Amino acid sequence: MTRICPNCGYKVENDLLLACPECSKLLGDDLGRLSREEEHLIIKGLKRNILRDMLFLAGALAIITILSLWGIKEGLERITLKRIDEQFEQPGIQTLLEDVARTKTKDLMQQQIDPELKRLRKELSEQVTQFEKFQAMMMERLQGSYQVISNEGLRVQKRGSIFELGDAAISHMSRSAYEELLGILNDPRDASLQLAAKSEVTRVNHAFTNSARIAGVTLSVQGTGDTNIEESDFTTRDLIDFLIDDPDWRFRARGAQLLAEKKELGVPEALLDAMKNDENLEVFKHAVRAFEAVTGCRGPDIFEYEYCSEWWETNSETVNEKLETPG
Repeated sequence: MTRICPNCGYKVENDLLLACPECSKLLGDDLGRLSREEEHLIIKGLKRNILRDMLFLAGALAIITILSLWGIKEGLERITLKRIDEQFEQPGIQTLLEDVARTKTKDLMQQQIDPELKRLRKELSEQVTQFEKFQAMMMERLQGSYQVISNEGLRVQKRGSIFELGDAAISHMSRSAYEELLGILNDPRDASLQLAAKSEVTRVNHAFTNSARIAGVTLSVQGTGDTNIEESDFTTRDLIDFLIDDPDWRFRARGAQLLAEKKELGVPEALLDAMKNDENLEVFKHAVRAFEAVTGCRGPDIFEYEYCSEWWETNSETVNEKLETPG
């Protein structure tokens, strides 16, 4: 209820105030008596204050009770844990725990770990076996590949050697190189090398068939004084000596070439001797040609000592009957 201060006219909204908050003068003349409305308001305020105090007290008691119960719980837990620790510290309990731990560990080993270890060991063994098989297979393949490559390398190397032999036979007139080619040609173990050797033998034969390496070479020796004996004056014996003994291959080849015109006894044997022993293919070639010219033999190839020798063994008597006696 709004009251007006009789002294200053201030409107007082609070019904509980007895004095004006503005001028501090009493709001009424009779301060000992309260109106019914004022009594009702005062009682209502007192009830509200008492209810608040009771709620506060009840909350405080509840908090104290909860804290007490929590403390009791904590204390009980500490006491219980302490008792458990004391019990577990006793020798009997420790021994029991150790036995249980050993038993459980043994059971765990037997039931779980051992089977797993056996399984892993078996798998590892199988993997090792598989790896060993794979390794053996790879080694076998590598060895096979290496053998193929090695054989091919040797074949290429031998082919190179065959070409070198052909070059040596042509350039250096090397009989040993030519005979090595013949050896490869007659070896049936490698057909590809045989083919290469055959090609080189053909190349060598063709080169010597068409060669004229002693063109312009003439034989001469110094006679008495300043005179020279020309090759037209040489006897058959002189030409045979040139063929067999002269250190210069050109003169040996020229001697064989001139003996082709000497159809006399002893010439075929001398030519066969040169064919057999002379290391120079040019001399060999002219000895074969001279032998054919003197005897009438016709060999299948340009270098055919074996054929000529066998032919001579068969036909020597017949041929010698036709040959002249050396003069």
